[in-house]
Amino acid sequence: MTPKELKNRLDLRKDGKDLFYLLDVRNSNEVEISTIEGTDLLIPIGELSRRLVEINSWKESGKEVIVYCRSGARSGMACGILKQFGFAQVHNVEGGILLYSDEVDSSLAKY
Repeated sequence: MTPKELKNRLDLRKDGKDLFYLLDVRNSNEVEISTIEGTDLLIPIGELSRRLVEINSWKESGKEVIVYCRSGARSGMACGILKQFGFAQVHNVEGGILLYSDEVDSSLAKY
């Protein structure tokens, strides 16, 4: 999913016209620098496998899960983990928060 597609989906969700979960898999110190508005939960990639119980209701809901990180690499791995554990609809934000900052919201600090 491109950053612009995510922004469009976030806008639709604000208006109640789209349903999905937005998962950040960066570390907590990275969140202090910048975060995408509308993020539902932070679970660092290194903790994802053991914290899946926290988002089991997401899987049961059938809603899409959109995952992002700094550049797209960790979120790509997270998508694989989620699929392995039965999440049917998962999407990686291409280029992560860095590309989101370039293409959507330049106020987000880059690091």
